[in-house]
Amino acid sequence: MSTLYAPVGITPTKPLTPSHLKGVLLLDFMQRFEGLFTPGTIWHNRRPWDISLQTIRFWDYLDREHSGVDFSTMGEGEIGALYIDCHRTGALPPADRIATYARRIETEGYVHPASGRILALWGEVFATLGLAGDALFHSAPFGLDQEAVLERLDAHDMLLDQRGFGGGVHLDLTDEGRPLRLLMSEHGLSNYILAILRDLLDRAPQHDSVCLYHDSGIERDYDALMRVLQRLGVQCRRVGFTRVPVEGQVLSAKQGGWEQYTGARLLQRVAGGASSAEIRLGFRLYFLHALGLRKPDSYSDEGLGACLERARRLLAVHEPAPLTTDDHVALEKLMKRDGSANIYGAIAVLEQKKAAPGLRHAVLQCLL
Repeated sequence: MSTLYAPVGITPTKPLTPSHLKGVLLLDFMQRFEGLFTPGTIWHNRRPWDISLQTIRFWDYLDREHSGVDFSTMGEGEIGALYIDCHRTGALPPADRIATYARRIETEGYVHPASGRILALWGEVFATLGLAGDALFHSAPFGLDQEAVLERLDAHDMLLDQRGFGGGVHLDLTDEGRPLRLLMSEHGLSNYILAILRDLLDRAPQHDSVCLYHDSGIERDYDALMRVLQRLGVQCRRVGFTRVPVEGQVLSAKQGGWEQYTGARLLQRVAGGASSAEIRLGFRLYFLHALGLRKPDSYSDEGLGACLERARRLLAVHEPAPLTTDDHVALEKLMKRDGSANIYGAIAVLEQKKAAPGLRHAVLQCLL
């Protein structure tokens, strides 16, 4: 048995926020812990997110309003401020300009210099936190072309194609009581759902199951994706995570409010002086456990600092130990029926005085 983890990507247009950090750290632990029982691979491909309207709109805005700017020395806050301004003042590009960017992205793997700079800055944070750089930098051609996906959807009665009447193409799950979802506009411009399907439908047959992973803001789209995959014969589950409030509010990056809370600022302001292992463990203890997963508390420097201190304490007394048969049984109890890990319960093992050394070591290794 093997699992393909298919996470939502972060468009390379803004700084890493606490919600982004929670998302990537949670996926990292989930894949490692579930991998104790079922091998898993994380699907990484920048192209579906680079080709999205959100990204193309920003790139077009930069080329129109800030042409000739050298982005290579800019900080993520400076580029993020331009992203906010884009959504405040920038109009949507005309269809022909969107199509021009989309062609370059698809055929060349084009990345705008501003996003190249953002990705490099994200890479520094990822490296510090022990996260794989493939999530940021891997960009590959789509496995299937658009028409191949549309034909497959049509063959399974999941498509409403109105191109012959000058309209768009819709994902049609109305037989399940779901609303139509646009896949391609009347101008021939596809959205991110079609881009995801172009890769996943090609890669899914190489695995026994697919785990769709996303934030709560796009639950409806990912629920529809799950049903599409299931109706095409792919065993599929869906895991959503809740965004982290900052100062009591959950805001989109395009609204701002992240200026003092980027990943780089947290590492500098709160984690200064901590060792690499303490940072990796402390950040995971905070974002995956202390905040709460379903209804997280607002981010606080004090909370993160306390978890870094907790990490120091745990690492100072920890000694590696082999897994016993009883430990393996205890690990199995931390898995849900659908194959998902009980994240909160697994991390809680570290503070359980009666937890066996081998069990505690197994969980800790999934966090470092």
